[in-house]
Amino acid sequence: MKVPSLKELLQIKKEAEEGGIITALVTDAGLTQLPPGTVTALGIGPEREGIIDDITGHLKLL
Repeated sequence: MKVPSLKELLQIKKEAEEGGIITALVTDAGLTQLPPGTVTALGIGPEREGIIDDITGHLKLL
């Protein structure tokens, strides 16, 4: 899924964590085209699909 901004990604992370869901923010090591520390992804879960969908269901697939 894709978010339009880092701000929205961090908001989704916050909502998941407030719901007691484990998250992992992924950052780039900077060994290729992206600067070191660039946020590239957010892992959410494990949790039941419906609960995660409540948080991420509005996002579009890539």
